[in-house]
Amino acid sequence: MKIAVDGYEVHTPTGGVGRITASLVSVLAALDPVLEIVLFVRRPTGLVFPPSVKEQVLSPDKGYIRWQNLPLRRALRALRPDILLAPNYTLPFLYGGPALLFEHDISFVSHPEWYSRRDVLKTRCLVPHSLKRAAAVLTESEFSRQEILDHFPFVGEDKIRVLYPGLENRFRRQGQEAISGWKAQKGLQGKTVIGFLGSIFNRRHIPELVAAVRLIRKTDEEVCLYLVGRDRTSPSQDIAGLTAADWIRWEEGLGDEDLPLFYSACDVFAYLSDYEGFGLPPLEALACGTVPVVLDRTSLSEVYTGMAVMADQAEPGVIRDSLETALGDETKRAALLAAFEERRHRYSWKKAGEELLQIIRQAVGAGRL
Repeated sequence: MKIAVDGYEVHTPTGGVGRITASLVSVLAALDPVLEIVLFVRRPTGLVFPPSVKEQVLSPDKGYIRWQNLPLRRALRALRPDILLAPNYTLPFLYGGPALLFEHDISFVSHPEWYSRRDVLKTRCLVPHSLKRAAAVLTESEFSRQEILDHFPFVGEDKIRVLYPGLENRFRRQGQEAISGWKAQKGLQGKTVIGFLGSIFNRRHIPELVAAVRLIRKTDEEVCLYLVGRDRTSPSQDIAGLTAADWIRWEEGLGDEDLPLFYSACDVFAYLSDYEGFGLPPLEALACGTVPVVLDRTSLSEVYTGMAVMADQAEPGVIRDSLETALGDETKRAALLAAFEERRHRYSWKKAGEELLQIIRQAVGAGRL
């Protein structure tokens, strides 16, 4: 079977969609080495895949939509795959071949105020067309599945499948010596570290997090905030000015090899988002032995209730109280980490890959394409 993969987001360092795509490609190749997988990318990824995965670099164009609908569509026409995996919300507009579509969330419908008018109009045109064309639609939580059905009832319940993402084996608690060395390298030795990792969107309440940590520092000046992520706020926020204090460290990205050390070095991981299709970083933090604080909203409630300290409001005083609970209540911390270990088996890339391979084979075999 010949599988084509839209790998536009697969590069190093990898983020969100790119990491999910790379993990699924690797596990599919491991599960069935006979598969021929062609990963179309905009530049060499620097990642190591099994031998049956072939990277094909397509000339980068001005933006994803043009790349997808010009060089990628031409490459698909030449390859004629049995199926296309489209992990980035849309299909090439004029592509008539078989496809599975990943719809991680539909925030552009639920919260258009978070996006530019141009992006909302573009997405509202392309996503419904893609949902109709896809043989199956994959999403990462029951919350997202229901939201797709609510806004696009034409899709139909039997066409949408929930595929929980997995945890890579490298996400484990690192040794104390390695953690201490890494903190020293980052200028964090002796500090209590509250961390965040992810794209900085307005919905993730970074200003409120900064204000909450400032409140904590009134009684403990050794507490600091470590933010990792690109500024993608819209309408734009002054993230550079907001993070100018000497007790805040902000980096736009970390190398993949640093992520387990980052999570392990954090005393608490904060992910205060109003809206997520799944929200993978808190799960990776848990795997590294760090308790997360999340907002009791959307898929975060579905996935993390019982495994995280849940804040019911994105208000600095409430966030401060939740962070202090995660920092100071050892009994609660131990219970949350134990609950994660009991549920960890649910979040396996091997399990996700087996389910995806079954969906691919059923779709091709049933002639639904």
